[in-house]
Amino acid sequence: MKRLALIVASSLVIGLFACATQSIPDAQFGLVKGSAFDPPTPKAYMLDGSGAKGAAETAYLMPALSKHDNEEYLPITADKNQCLVCHDNPGAEKKAGSPTPIPSSHYATAAAGSKPAVAGARYKCDLCHSAAADVPDLVGNTGPKPKR
Repeated sequence: MKRLALIVASSLVIGLFACATQSIPDAQFGLVKGSAFDPPTPKAYMLDGSGAKGAAETAYLMPALSKHDNEEYLPITADKNQCLVCHDNPGAEKKAGSPTPIPSSHYATAAAGSKPAVAGARYKCDLCHSAAADVPDLVGNTGPKPKR
């Protein structure tokens, strides 16, 4: 009995010693490489006007990002939507250097022969389309690139 108690006690001591020497450094926690106790200092949100790039590129099957800041156009309502001034061009093709036209899926026609208008559920552009920023990806995207 004494022999069994001695074996169990020595096994516990060896186990505790082994666990104490196999700690994980705090710099290996999470996605950010660095100490978990250091306050993060992310790159500031900046929109330099040069358009979407890096993390700002449209992800696969996601709504396109606005290549400009939309702060001055907010709030967007059904009666006041400044996005339509440049982007409301039904049936137009995307041309280099010109504003991206609203896709046909965002339009509805009230009556036969009438001009298509932005559908009631689609007028609030900033619900899906946010302003692009030049910030690094937190997690890299290895998925398929969108067809343009």
